[in-house]
Amino acid sequence: MLHEGGANKSLSEAAMLIGGAVCFTLGVMTLISAVRSILWHRRMLRHSSPEDCLDGAAPEHNPSRGDVANGHTLDA
Repeated sequence: MLHEGGANKSLSEAAMLIGGAVCFTLGVMTLISAVRSILWHRRMLRHSSPEDCLDGAAPEHNPSRGDVANGHTLDA
């Protein structure tokens, strides 16, 4: 019985080595994917223009609304 346990030791070590290599590879691939995604999103934000924002920018930054203060235009 002790002999059988000793014979499976090299098989167990090989399985742990392969499992560790697989986990390490998956971790590196996930890290690379996350970095590429962050860089892509930063590039997209850098290339976006203020006119594309739909967050209700102030009137001086959004000329399509006109200069409005308290419901009245400022040119009157």
